[in-house]
Amino acid sequence: MKWLLTLGWAVFVVGGLGAGWASVHNLVVLAQPGAARRPVATQPPAVGAASLTARPQLRDFDQSPPPFAPAGEPLAQPTVQPSSPVGRLTVLLMGIDQRPDEAAAGGDPGRTDTMLLVSIDFDAHTATMVSIPRDGYVVIPDHGNERVNAAYTFGEIDKRGTGPALAKRTVAQLFGVPVDRYALVDIHSMENVIDTLGGVWIDNPYRLIDRQYPTDNYGTITIDIPAGHQLMDGVTAVEYARTRHPDSDYGRQSRQQQVLLAIRNQALQLQTLPRLPQLVPQVLDLVHTDLTPVEIGQLLSFGRGLDAAKDIELLPPNPDLTPSYTGPGGAAYINLTPAYRAAVRAMILDPRVATERAQIEVYNAGAPAGSGGRAAALLGRAGLTVGQIATAPRVTSTRIEAGSAARQSAEIVARVLGLPPNALVVSGDSNAVHVLLGPETELPAG
Repeated sequence: MKWLLTLGWAVFVVGGLGAGWASVHNLVVLAQPGAARRPVATQPPAVGAASLTARPQLRDFDQSPPPFAPAGEPLAQPTVQPSSPVGRLTVLLMGIDQRPDEAAAGGDPGRTDTMLLVSIDFDAHTATMVSIPRDGYVVIPDHGNERVNAAYTFGEIDKRGTGPALAKRTVAQLFGVPVDRYALVDIHSMENVIDTLGGVWIDNPYRLIDRQYPTDNYGTITIDIPAGHQLMDGVTAVEYARTRHPDSDYGRQSRQQQVLLAIRNQALQLQTLPRLPQLVPQVLDLVHTDLTPVEIGQLLSFGRGLDAAKDIELLPPNPDLTPSYTGPGGAAYINLTPAYRAAVRAMILDPRVATERAQIEVYNAGAPAGSGGRAAALLGRAGLTVGQIATAPRVTSTRIEAGSAARQSAEIVARVLGLPPNALVVSGDSNAVHVLLGPETELPAG
């Protein structure tokens, strides 16, 4: 049963490896969307755990903090993170980078150099995927300030097996969202899974040359991945997802999302079914998770019918919202700005708004000077992107004109700006939202 459950999770996360497998039928029948979750006990970091100033010497850390505040708020006491509402599930997907010599007892636990937050809305039949920059400078509860990929590391240093719980807690307080479950993936095992699938098809937009790609023995090699649509084997696909020197960490985040979806697409092909006997033990070695049997059944049923083109929303990396900084010791840091955290929060809490891709424009139509900019700032902090701020002919009262394809986004705009429901006028089927600020405009403070 354990391999069946693990395979079910892999169906959604790493490609639908068992889509159509008849033996999961009974599990799927029992696992209807909205079924109650069974709480999974997690243990908070040990009281009195070593602070960052007393941490052991680990690779890839810099003692010089960046010149900006860490994202998130420190928690004085361990807290139980809230669960998502019924019908939703939010999973922190982590790819662990651990060198072979670090796997021994007492070795460096490694870093979660791939971190994605996946939120699934079973009722709306949508999924959203956010790549969390591994170098984001954050507050790690009870451990001080460091890059977000260190949360797992310090949890494992406290006590083996508690790294995922600390990573979940860190991400939850970072974005102010529930993080229900985790899945930890061994990056090196991913190569074997991709090879067993027969490779994955990737459309590489431009040639990638990395002359400093790190190896397991702490050296570097040169990799050269040509541009174009190509079938990549496991080694190449993982190199493609992990390299960042040819462009930046923003490019790497996009490639990670691209490879994950490519694995899913390849695994859903009919020719994959004969390879399942080989894939099962590899997946067992690949995924560690606290998902319950019911949740895995939900994901299995959900993942089989998901249309990646219409039902999966990605939050693309944005250097303007997550500017980078290199410390004097050479370590990279990323500033996870309030606007970025608000965008992630909005996307996770209501994936249906993300699918609308609303085109929001704010117009000063007789309001006091500066009202347009203040309204756009309020909407930005709520996770909504304003495409244009301009002036317009005077109107008698403030109103929002929206197409039906952006109704939910428009309703959020009205709430954020403190407008009554009758200020929203919906007509047509576009995804445009036009905010017309009239002379009586009084925007909420802060």
